[in-house]
Amino acid sequence: MKTTALKGLEYELLIRTDVLEALLGTFEPGASLGLPYKHIGEEVHIILKGELEIEIKGRKHLLKEGDVIWYSSMEPHTARNPGKEKTIYFSVVSPPTFM
Repeated sequence: MKTTALKGLEYELLIRTDVLEALLGTFEPGASLGLPYKHIGEEVHIILKGELEIEIKGRKHLLKEGDVIWYSSMEPHTARNPGKEKTIYFSVVSPPTFM
């Protein structure tokens, strides 16, 4: 397993194959991925704890525990934790481009 930590963010690589990667992401309160970016592929996120605001093409989606979202990674996107508690989510990215 590989872990990557950024300011207020941590990602643990759970599985990586030729076609996808599965990650466990943790966002501390107020942590953000920064400016929107895009890359090849698709993403699915399942919120396990807390809430996550995901912005896709300038439109914000507030996800809470149990919510699921899918989107094309070719669209500009970013995410942040707007809440007061840690956010934990499971993510699948295809193809494996994140870690």
